[in-house]
Amino acid sequence: MIGVALASALLVLMERRGVTELRHLLLPGFCAGLTTFSAVTAQALEPKEGGMLFLFHNVIFSLMIVVIVLPFARRVIPVRK
Repeated sequence: MIGVALASALLVLMERRGVTELRHLLLPGFCAGLTTFSAVTAQALEPKEGGMLFLFHNVIFSLMIVVIVLPFARRVIPVRK
């Protein structure tokens, strides 16, 4: 969940600062490594660990974080002039 929040804030920061070159490094590289989606997928396939319910909760909570963090980051991070 931290990786999703960080990716949302970085997306706004890079959009506001006009730094698009780092987007390809930080978002799919660092943030995706931080979220470890492969571990989430592996746990979703284990029925005794919660299975598909775990995956559903993970997706829903991730979307909720994006809905909360994006507007907040847009208010906090100023546009570079």
